[in-house]
Amino acid sequence: MAIHEHWLTEEQFQAAVQHLDDLVREFEELPVPDIQEKVFDLLQTVDAVHRAGLQRLIALLNEQGQAALIERAAADPVVRTLLLLYDQIPTDERTQAETALEAIRPYLHSHGGEVEVLDVVNGVVHVRLSGACYGCVGSATTLKRGVEAALRAGFPGFRGMEVHAPEPPAAKADVIPLVQAGQEPPRPVRRPIFQPVARLADLPDRTMQAFDVAGVRVLVANVGGEIYAVPNTCPGSMAPLNLGTFTPPIVVCPWHNEAYDIRTGKRADGQSGPGLTVLPIAVVGDTIQVAVNTIEER
Repeated sequence: MAIHEHWLTEEQFQAAVQHLDDLVREFEELPVPDIQEKVFDLLQTVDAVHRAGLQRLIALLNEQGQAALIERAAADPVVRTLLLLYDQIPTDERTQAETALEAIRPYLHSHGGEVEVLDVVNGVVHVRLSGACYGCVGSATTLKRGVEAALRAGFPGFRGMEVHAPEPPAAKADVIPLVQAGQEPPRPVRRPIFQPVARLADLPDRTMQAFDVAGVRVLVANVGGEIYAVPNTCPGSMAPLNLGTFTPPIVVCPWHNEAYDIRTGKRADGQSGPGLTVLPIAVVGDTIQVAVNTIEER
């Protein structure tokens, strides 16, 4: 019998991952904190054992000049998922830049703008700002600075940003239709939909709490009187972040021990990998509001 017959298929692997996610969610909802702590202590211990073994295996293969073998193994979707889960595949510069910009996209969208990464060359990120980002000089300058700040915070190899002009409009004709043939219609201006989650008094400084906002699990934290929100799930795992440790402004995943700066979403442990998406926050009176969706303005 071939050894491959004992392997999980990709579909079976994904089903197992989904089942694990379901189990984690069930334990998260148990009204017994001691059981929650024991379960996630177990997950952390298993993770530490697997991570140490996988790191040593990758290091040994690299020392033996077998980096190409690692790349070949990573072509298998199941192996790649595992390597990504344990931060053993460095992402390319463009992916790192795209990930860094996820933190500011909700803010750009709330102003009817968009940013497109055209290329990354030796740490210089080439971007194109469009929409309302280019409709007003003052607005464009402010948003450009925001994009640059997000790249500087979330892209370790960042060396500079080059802003390219938007694509020129189509040549004028005797009759100009609202939408030229073959072109997409203009992107509608969207604004965030804020939902109240808690009173300021219920979220003291140096604390964090999880909330359900329009069906999305969200983690809200108070850092020195400033309120921040991110999705309540660690990228690449199923663990809810609110069960991890919080030493403001750093939140640590209870499963894989990845550390993030909750203010920027950036990894704070010196490792590569995706960060957290920072969600729009509004404080109205004494009420904290979070936006996870947007709506088209009319």
